[in-house]
Amino acid sequence: MDDWFERYGGELERHVAAMLGNAEEARDVVQELWVTALRAPPEAGDAVNVRAWLYRVATRRALDRISMRRRRSKLLAARSGEVEPGAPPAADAALNRLSEAAAARVRKGVAELPRRQRDAVWLRWIEESDYATIARRMGISREAARANVYQGMKKLRRDLAEVWREEGPI
Repeated sequence: MDDWFERYGGELERHVAAMLGNAEEARDVVQELWVTALRAPPEAGDAVNVRAWLYRVATRRALDRISMRRRRSKLLAARSGEVEPGAPPAADAALNRLSEAAAARVRKGVAELPRRQRDAVWLRWIEESDYATIARRMGISREAARANVYQGMKKLRRDLAEVWREEGPI
């Protein structure tokens, strides 16, 4: 474990800091990663790529932190009685045009995507990130980012075809 910290600690902090835009918050996320690694390290064996596992956990933690920021921001805005500046996020605007039942089916469809596809679709279509940014934030190649977005959207189109027929395009 100490070897992992020395070998990967700096690069993991830089990776998370690039995702979050905040070095101090990145240090917190990486500290949480080390706690996770101590409590539940990857299974031992020759097939385990420790670096990839650490990056995967760090990326998930950073994406969770980004989601937490958004929820906190919306909650603070709602409690203060103020409307957040700017247009509503693309996902909210699109879902507001749907019936309640259809919006619930869309949310369920997105939630059921495999984690990487869900993250990639979110970053591409909700945060409007380019593939280079998605690749950097998820710790994968551009081709893998593009493939995850493609596969996720393909699954959503198939699973939500009925919503599109009933409600029209989102």
